[in-house]
Amino acid sequence: MAVSTGIRAKVAILGGGVSALAAALELSDPRHRGAFDVTIYQLGWRLGGKCASGRDLDMPFRIKEHGPHILFGFYDNAFALLREAYAELPPDPARPFNTIEEALVPQTSFATIEQVDGKWLPWVLSLPKMPGETGEPPPTGAEWLTRILDWAREGIGQLHSEAIVAELASDGHRLVEAAIHAVSNIASHLLAEPVINHVVIAALKLLQRWLHDFREAHPSLSDDGRRICILIDLGVASAIGALADGLLLPTRERVAAANEVEYSTWLTRHGAQRETVQSTVVRAMYDTVFAYPQGDITRPPNVEAGSGFLTQRAMLGYHGFIFWKMGAGTGDVVAAPIYQVLRARGVKVEFFHRVDALVPSEDGGEIAQIRIGRQASVKRSPYEPLIQVPGGSDQRLDAWPDRPLYDQLDQGAALKAQQIDLESRWTPWTDPLPPLLLDRSNGDFDVVITAIPPAALKLIAPDSAPASWLGMFENIASVQTASLQLWMNRSLAQTGWTALADPTLSGFDACQLDTWFDASDVLKWEGGRDQLPVQMAMICGPMETSIALPPQTDHDFPTRSQQSAFQLGATFLQASAPLWPALRANQNFDMSALFSPDNAQGEARLREQYWVAAINPSDRYVQTLVGTSRFRPAANKTGYRNLFFCGDWIDYGFNLGCFEGAVISGLQAANAITGDPRPILNDPYSWR
Repeated sequence: MAVSTGIRAKVAILGGGVSALAAALELSDPRHRGAFDVTIYQLGWRLGGKCASGRDLDMPFRIKEHGPHILFGFYDNAFALLREAYAELPPDPARPFNTIEEALVPQTSFATIEQVDGKWLPWVLSLPKMPGETGEPPPTGAEWLTRILDWAREGIGQLHSEAIVAELASDGHRLVEAAIHAVSNIASHLLAEPVINHVVIAALKLLQRWLHDFREAHPSLSDDGRRICILIDLGVASAIGALADGLLLPTRERVAAANEVEYSTWLTRHGAQRETVQSTVVRAMYDTVFAYPQGDITRPPNVEAGSGFLTQRAMLGYHGFIFWKMGAGTGDVVAAPIYQVLRARGVKVEFFHRVDALVPSEDGGEIAQIRIGRQASVKRSPYEPLIQVPGGSDQRLDAWPDRPLYDQLDQGAALKAQQIDLESRWTPWTDPLPPLLLDRSNGDFDVVITAIPPAALKLIAPDSAPASWLGMFENIASVQTASLQLWMNRSLAQTGWTALADPTLSGFDACQLDTWFDASDVLKWEGGRDQLPVQMAMICGPMETSIALPPQTDHDFPTRSQQSAFQLGATFLQASAPLWPALRANQNFDMSALFSPDNAQGEARLREQYWVAAINPSDRYVQTLVGTSRFRPAANKTGYRNLFFCGDWIDYGFNLGCFEGAVISGLQAANAITGDPRPILNDPYSWR
């Protein structure tokens, strides 16, 4: 749908998460010459969706996140959009970050942890900085295969340190060189054809057979040797599967076929050993995407093989660094600068506007009305959502508060007194104003983009919605998550962790919260307090999730969920000895390690930390269970002429929930409207 009437088309964007912000940035891009009059309707007081963060106004200025966030090196579209946004900000000597790279912390290693003979052993995986930078064309299929085989060659070389297997390792070298030679002699475009790939597959299978024989002959390798074998086996099985199923140059048909198989089953089908499939490295992949149906970690994890491989290939085809951590709150780094750019471009953001219903036209062909609940009224428009956080050298950082700025609202005193959470579906708050009815026939909008995921979209969908919507609601699953932030008065070294400085770790399945990373880089932006902690740890994992939502009148549901998240955090601390062996007191976690300005004792010290249960329908993580991508709609396949979807839950390409997916989907929605599409970088269906 290209809008080219010569009159500014009014676009209503419903929701203010990353996909919505990406769509708004593209629609307001100067190259469109002001063709679109864009308004974002957002409940509550902030933007960012699952990437929103807030600054604690009671304990200035602690960062309170929905959960930990990183940007992977293959997030080409996200980096491109953020670079453009930062470049468009007006000069300000007090601004600490003038580029997105300055606001991030590059990483070359991550960790997992495995249990061997009853002991938990950290496993650090280092990935080198690669030539180029994010946004450059991805490696071709042949180049990707060669990169995997180069790493296999390096791993086999390391096996020479195992003196007893030096000769066998030399055999492995010969086989990996033969595989590299086979790849180099076949044109890249042929790698999409399984029939033609038999030469490469045969060479890889010889390497795979050697590796399996090698492992069987040497069951007592050192931990390093065993891990090298697992990584080589994982890489080779993935390469064989990609060639056999035509996924190096994927088509939608080939990916759809692979998506009917679970990822671990797919690895096994293509020769991976049981030791590899059940390894903590594979488990960490599942943990990263909360891949446990209904949040039950006792059930087998579940991810589509096609979507899983596409993401794996993109991730290992990175330029520059493998991933980046945030240098401040996610909302500070991402949503605040984008909001400032959008506002300067004339995009309007209507905070405290909750979308309640989509109303179709009489013929059912388009959206005719949007019913919006007004949660609060602003004393003086526009609402000014940001605060400034002080830093060193007279710097200040624009940030989002963790609550509305009450003095700007007519109902501010009541909201503050009742401690109302306007982002909660289960809030007892009654809207003080009558609903706002946006009507297309009155010129309130022409086009609608909904950035609302299925669990929440279901609540506002028309009763007469297309049948495809029902398939979407019944099959696209989402899961609640829990996050715990710990401010500590002990350094990382004082915890007893020695495996990796600045760790990012997943696969710690001693408890429900399975992922930990050190977020201490953000502490310098938590100024405003007399006392400061020396370390911050962020912990997250899935929460058990009921398919049916509690009724909206169950106002105690958020409190119960918060208590469940707190208990998950307490359980994590009791199980944390493998990570922090020095933080034990009488076999329990030493609560004195937690930062407490008031010197609270025992559990009260833990309650001064921050934990959150992401239970709202729009906050849940959207999963990619086997066979569900076929129920994901494209951005322009909504069944309504003037409605478009965006969010990492649509069929955007990789189809795993992530920041990059949100950005791509927002660009896809905008492209469907403008008729002047912005190229999507690293589109898997354009790979060579």
